[in-house]
Amino acid sequence: LTVDLPESAAASDTEVAMQAWLDRVPQAVALLEGDETGVQASREGSAQLAPILLESGHGIVMHPNGLDMARKLIGREGVPSATLFRDFDGQGQDASAIRRFLDQAAMKAGQQEEGVIMLGRLRADTISALMLWGLQDRANRVALAPVSAVLMAGAE
Repeated sequence: LTVDLPESAAASDTEVAMQAWLDRVPQAVALLEGDETGVQASREGSAQLAPILLESGHGIVMHPNGLDMARKLIGREGVPSATLFRDFDGQGQDASAIRRFLDQAAMKAGQQEEGVIMLGRLRADTISALMLWGLQDRANRVALAPVSAVLMAGAE
């Protein structure tokens, strides 16, 4: 579930927007910060996310932003939270570029316990790259997992 809050979002705006988003995708396990205004543009709006997410049982994946203070504050409240490592096909990258990004992510995942989160789309080049990458030796050192696994590992 990808979300963007307006830059001027107040706490009440966040509550209304969150209810609408969660109703649209009831099976979602987490929010993914959108590419436009995201959720970090409004300090008041993003501060309201923690209690809403705690109550609903959802996690959040946010784009890197400076010191990631919004994500850290939300995480301190007990919400499973993580920072997106890379959107690996959002700019129309070909299969070769996607495999390079996967190699970089595997190396990064080996350097930290909680893993990394990559974002990809259901495109032919993406599926091809994932299949070819999965057949390579270096894919044996890491596991592709749902985002919930990384969020829960970070929450422990």
